[in-house]
Amino acid sequence: MIIKILNKTDIPGLNNLPPLDWTFDYEQFLNEYIDEDYFHAFVMIQDDQIIGTGNAFMKNKVAWLANIIIDEKHRRKGLGLQMTKFLVDYLISIGCETQILIATPLGAPVYHKAGFRKISEYHCFDSDTKINYPVSKSIRLLTDDDMAEVYKMDLEVNSENRTHLIRKYSSNGLGYLNSENKLQGYYLPDFSRGLIISKDEKAGIELLKLKHSKIGMRTMLPAENKEGIEFLARTGLKKGEKLIRMLLGKNNNWNPQHIYSYASGYCG
Repeated sequence: MIIKILNKTDIPGLNNLPPLDWTFDYEQFLNEYIDEDYFHAFVMIQDDQIIGTGNAFMKNKVAWLANIIIDEKHRRKGLGLQMTKFLVDYLISIGCETQILIATPLGAPVYHKAGFRKISEYHCFDSDTKINYPVSKSIRLLTDDDMAEVYKMDLEVNSENRTHLIRKYSSNGLGYLNSENKLQGYYLPDFSRGLIISKDEKAGIELLKLKHSKIGMRTMLPAENKEGIEFLARTGLKKGEKLIRMLLGKNNNWNPQHIYSYASGYCG
């Protein structure tokens, strides 16, 4: 069994790896990021067959681990832990100081064995019915002039530079502006499940209303954002299992109370 860098020729067929309940087009995801310098992807091979994968996104000494997946026939053999340890060691070797991931309750014990510690929990809500929320007049499309403030707000909230990802998904992004035309929060619908960051409670709630006016939307937000959780619970949205944020290495001083919807497990 070996672990090697994933090549484009390895991608076809990898949609068979994730569990069905992920409803995840893994091949599309890999094709979207494989040429980016901040993306590191590996495959685990046994008898010339890919039996597992692992990815990492790294920028400025902060990395996110994602898609540590082992083929169903090879699970419960310690291979998930092996892939995790490989990624951890690889990231340290290229200068990473903080490693973060989001785990299911089932996967958390594996990551704990690899040295990760629990930092927080995320609450999950799904829209399974249409809710006719009126769109606030304070919400409009983001412009190029807004982007410096978007980047600044995201850095203050997440304590990591995600400009490269925000820029990638900002073309139809929306912002909530106050009466003085100052940006209070933003929503990027195309950034995976839909990222919402806001330092103002009213703005965050209005952006959540906009998101959940559609059926099939999923929001995960940190336990520290009590106002957002209480609002989504009151609306009667379907509540899912809690996920666990875990960290290895140096703490990053994030402000989870301002995260109204995380984008994805590969970037929080």
